[in-house]
Amino acid sequence: MRQISIFDDYYAEEKISTPSRTNWLLIDGNNLMNRAYYATANNTMTAPDGTPTNGVTQFLKMSLNYQKQINANIVVFFDKGKGFRKKLYPPYKEGRNETPELLTQQFPVIREVLTAAGIPYFWNEDLEADDLIGAACNSLSGHKYILSNDKDLLQLVREDVTVVVRKNKVDVMVTPQQFSLDWEGLNPHQIVDVKALAGDDSDNITGVMGIGNKGAINIIKHFGCVEKIVMPFPKEIKRYEKKFEGSGMSDALFAKKLTTLKVDTPLQIKEYEINESGLINICEIYAMKSIINMIMYY
Repeated sequence: MRQISIFDDYYAEEKISTPSRTNWLLIDGNNLMNRAYYATANNTMTAPDGTPTNGVTQFLKMSLNYQKQINANIVVFFDKGKGFRKKLYPPYKEGRNETPELLTQQFPVIREVLTAAGIPYFWNEDLEADDLIGAACNSLSGHKYILSNDKDLLQLVREDVTVVVRKNKVDVMVTPQQFSLDWEGLNPHQIVDVKALAGDDSDNITGVMGIGNKGAINIIKHFGCVEKIVMPFPKEIKRYEKKFEGSGMSDALFAKKLTTLKVDTPLQIKEYEINESGLINICEIYAMKSIINMIMYY
């Protein structure tokens, strides 16, 4: 298992030339901003006008360190809302804690910084960041590294797509092989079927009442996917059969609509070089000196 840390500061004695990049670092912007903010919540950092910048600063440090380590073009994806899933299922994502105001204030700042640096970012009214990341995986050549702790993105894992997940202060590279070890021999695309049965508390998706994660894995290992579930159940999973009486099967099919990413949106993304002068200028405005130092020796 390959493990790397994105919290290690990068230092170099001299500036080096930037090689051509064929890999892509696809960043779940909301997820990484949350991680960056809470990792530095006790570190008071503000711009001259009082705008908090701890989350933005750490976001940039993490992103640039990863760009260096995997030689990748950075692309960032944000949620603009809850999209079509909220329209389809009004309770979707209800019950989540409110985003702290000090973090909310930093989302416009990170988008301003990305624009100044020429780093592309995407968001959409109807689609979530996860959907757009899936679309990018289908649009781009080269290896794609997805930076996020969101389990929904594990369904995208394949030979040319790796999800980088933070576990116990290290980052685990989830490849198809690693996924199979973590999920008892299942394939990445089957995670949507497991979640359709077991539900997802973080998204407030119920799934099939009475089916937990272990039961869902057992059922999908036997049938392969939700659509192929038929009665009667074999002896080894017979205890779950009653859960599918009544609305159980329709609940599972509906939940799968919510858990499956929409990845067919065409995205135009090209290789690029970061606008270092633009990034330095915006960092000077927000007094993010550590990022300026990092860029000067990057």
